[in-house]
Order: sequence, then C-alpha cells, then structure tokens
Amino acid sequence: MGVTVKIEEIKELMRKALALRGIAGEYAEFMISDYLESELEGHRTHGLSKFLTVDAGLSRRSGDMKLIKQKGCYAQVDGNGELGHIAALYSTNLAIAAAKEHGVGITALKNVGRYSRITPYARKISKEGLVGMITNNGGPACVAPFGGAKAMFGTNPLCFSFPSKRGKPYIFDFATSQKVWGEVRQSIVENRPLPDHCFIDGEGNFTTDPEKAEAGVPFGGPKGYALCYALEVMTGAFVGAKMGYDAKDEYDLGYLFVAFSPEMFTTLDAFADEVDGLAEDVRNCPPMKPGGQVFVPGEIFGNRPVSQIPSDEAEVEEDVYRRLKIMSVSLDGGYENNKKLN
Repeated sequence: MGVTVKIEEIKELMRKALALRGIAGEYAEFMISDYLESELEGHRTHGLSKFLTVDAGLSRRSGDMKLIKQKGCYAQVDGNGELGHIAALYSTNLAIAAAKEHGVGITALKNVGRYSRITPYARKISKEGLVGMITNNGGPACVAPFGGAKAMFGTNPLCFSFPSKRGKPYIFDFATSQKVWGEVRQSIVENRPLPDHCFIDGEGNFTTDPEKAEAGVPFGGPKGYALCYALEVMTGAFVGAKMGYDAKDEYDLGYLFVAFSPEMFTTLDAFADEVDGLAEDVRNCPPMKPGGQVFVPGEIFGNRPVSQIPSDEAEVEEDVYRRLKIMSVSLDGGYENNKKLN
C-alpha cells in the first residue's frame, strides 16, 4: 500500500538517518540524490527500499581507503570497508584524472560496501568530456549460468556514458541478468509476485514467489550469459577480487571504472556532434507500431519519459516510509542483511 509523501520530507528523513550514521555534507547529498532519482524514475529496486539496506554497507568501515597501486593510467584501491558511494566517487575521480593525462584512466576497486546504481559515476565521467565504462560484480552469487539450476554469478551490470552537447550525457546502464536481484526485495516490499521467467527456485524451476527465488537468469539466453560470465572475470580475477562461489558477501566483490578521452582519436566537439546526430536519427526511426516512439536508451523510465516525472512528491510504500521515519531518529528501521532483502 502506498502513501504520498513530499520529496522534501523524504530528503530530510534520509539526511537525518545518514547523519546519525556518520554520513553528512556532500556525500550524504550525493546518496540522497541517487536513491531519490532512482525512485522517481521508476527504478524502485535501487530507490528508497535500497536505502533501507545502508546499514549493511556501513558495517565494516575501518579507516581510510588505501591506494594500493598507481602507475600511469591505472590505479588499484582497497576500500578498507568504506561505504560504496564514497569509495566509488573516489575511484571515479582517479579514473577521470588519469584519462585527462593519459587518454585512458582505469581504477580497480575492492573491499567496499555496495552502492546503488552505476549511473551517477558514469554521468560524472561524461560531464568531464570523457567516455565512461563501468562495471561491477552484482553478487554474491544470485544468477545461474545459462541452463544451470544454481546461482553462481552476480547480476554484473554494465554502464556506458557518452558526452553530448544536449546538456546531459547519454547513459546506458543495465544488468546482465533478466532482472536485478533487488526485484526480489521489491516484490516482498510491495507484496506482489516476481516477473515471469526471470527467477528460479532451488530445484531450477521458474518461480514468481520471492520467498522461493534462489537465482535469477541471464538476459538474452547464451549471449547474455556469456557477457555476465565475462564481467564476473573482469570484476573478479582482473581487479584482484573474488568471484563465483568464493564471493561470500558484498565486501568480496570487485568494481571497475574506466574513462576514455575522445581527444585520443578525434576532438570532443566532433565526437559530441556525431553522438548527438546518431541519437536524433534513432529518435526519428519509424516505429514498428502506429503512434509509437523510438527512444534512446536511458530516456524513458517506468513507461514515462523523464520529462514527465514529478518533482515535488512521490508515492512510497507504507512500510518503507515507516522505516525511513524510524531510521531518521535511531539506528534501527533498516532491513536486516540477508539475501532476500539486500
């Protein structure tokens, strides 16, 4: 059951909850913006219900992050249990700086709590006039290999971002599973069934019962499975993190941030003109169905164009709203750290 709440009230509840947990200033505002943007755009799996898992991401903070290695265009960071949003911002900035100097910047990150979406970090890269490519292990194991009946991989999202002259970058952010694992949490929160043919139970049968879901399935059949598998390696063995069954919790996972300068092969102006031109051609592509419209990836959420998303209030699940109010005055209220609600 949903309740309508003013956006400013939600922000204030989140701000107070984060302050009680030692997060304030620009980091708190960045997190609030990320979760709220997800909620309003229709990505509720990464919205306010995801915010309720923040205590798990704060459970192992143990000091400053460590720059393990930095050489030329690449760096490796040990987050030392830091909150994912903070560690990801730091890693993004390292990649941006290296790309501006060397043409390419690569940061490998491990030992951090999870953040929410990749989008904010990719956006930050492309607002600097760079092409972004970011991926992370979306585990621990919650996606079965194609044809398999047991979870082995993460949801392993991949995001590309491209600078533009239109005022904001183009961002393509997607999981390599049919649905993100957060769909299980959201189905429980909203008391509704899971989407068909996206999750399997312990015996390998498709299920729409979130309480029986043990694994998701890759999108795109064997091709999506191959991409999911490849990203498991890129965010595991390649960055010095764990993968597959060896990734026991979120602190075992790996993250990879890459920034490319268009100036390596062309000019930023020429690149942006070409990218904007292609996007316009895509929007003008004749639709398959009369009255339809073709969108560039990232321009439509929750069956609504971004321009139609309300900005002053939101409908929030009653239990989520109740928990936010508890979190704003205490260290209680969040979801327990388990596979179904992470």
